[in-house]
Amino acid sequence: MADEKELIEQYFHRGYENKIIVDLLRCQHGIQIRLSTLKRRLQDYGLNRRGLNIDENRLRQLIQSETSGPGQLRGYRAVWHSLRLCHNIHVPRKDVARILQELDPEGTLQRRSRRLQRRRYISFGPNFCWHADGYDKLKPYGFPIHGAIDGYRRKILWLELSRSNNKPEVPAKFFLECVREHSGCPMLLRTDCGTENGIMAAIQAYFRQHGNDEFAGSNSHKYGTSPSNQRIEAWWSYYRRGRSSWWIDFFKEMAATEVLDIASEFHLECLWFCFASLLQNDLDKVNNHWNTHRIRRSKIGTVPGVPDISFFLPQRSGAVECKVAVTNEQTAAMENHAQIQVIDDEMNIFQEYFHYVMDNEALPYSSDHVEARDLFEYLIAVGDPLQ
Repeated sequence: MADEKELIEQYFHRGYENKIIVDLLRCQHGIQIRLSTLKRRLQDYGLNRRGLNIDENRLRQLIQSETSGPGQLRGYRAVWHSLRLCHNIHVPRKDVARILQELDPEGTLQRRSRRLQRRRYISFGPNFCWHADGYDKLKPYGFPIHGAIDGYRRKILWLELSRSNNKPEVPAKFFLECVREHSGCPMLLRTDCGTENGIMAAIQAYFRQHGNDEFAGSNSHKYGTSPSNQRIEAWWSYYRRGRSSWWIDFFKEMAATEVLDIASEFHLECLWFCFASLLQNDLDKVNNHWNTHRIRRSKIGTVPGVPDISFFLPQRSGAVECKVAVTNEQTAAMENHAQIQVIDDEMNIFQEYFHYVMDNEALPYSSDHVEARDLFEYLIAVGDPLQ
């Protein structure tokens, strides 16, 4: 368990207000601390919200780093938040906007374009409705993604890369892991009509079988079209604009230059070996960034605030906690009944072969997309073990 100093620094660099930090320490970690004590702690730790005296050249380097690769699609608010979250750098947002406009004037103009207004969304509180869905835009390259979002404050519940998001066991496994983590399930689970959601829907109905509200039992899950599953679909659009389109273009360029042959099983397996961990790390980064950023007030019914704070401290906004308690025994029973286990089909003959080559050649594993591409080209040149 993290100590008090580590927790305070973590919440501070997420940009949370002092009163919220006090509440989170009490509610999430059982640490009782007064506001005045927290202020003294922050002073002792050298944490100042007014910003740090950082050399502008160093600031430019950090912004350039955050906007390289898949991060180049993000706006200044996202970059400003990442500076706090990843580098513990607190600077005025206007400085980030100015530097980013100088570094990427064309991208800044493109991000200023207006978006279509969405219809209003109604939710009664955290855990009233979870929206789950698969993301297939990277699937042609062997990287299907599955995710879920809480409808009230749009907190990302899971964002996971898998070998397949068509197997019913895959989303069911993610759902059960999330239920266990939060010791409860939502009142309502919404998915599209795909057959991969069948086990997850049945588990949700089992957890809600003894409820006495209108969403109890089989009513606790709703199938619908993708447009009606608007919360997660809207978030996928955000992910496409701000992150995944860079990866799509990256893999398209590899295919266009004939470095990658997406019709070859060997190439796709090699691509997974080289890029899967990088993509999952990127998803984790996006998840953390989204859940700690501040959503602005809008005219379309969006509840403003930080998703994590609104989810864990609903009392601060007068919301009703809708979570339905689920015991570890219930989740274990569902795992056994549905025969859900860790789905690990990574270690096929190709993956074993790639690990063998890495060990035999004493090759380092890649830490970024450039190294991963170089490793991919090297392994492809070594050759297919089945030929």
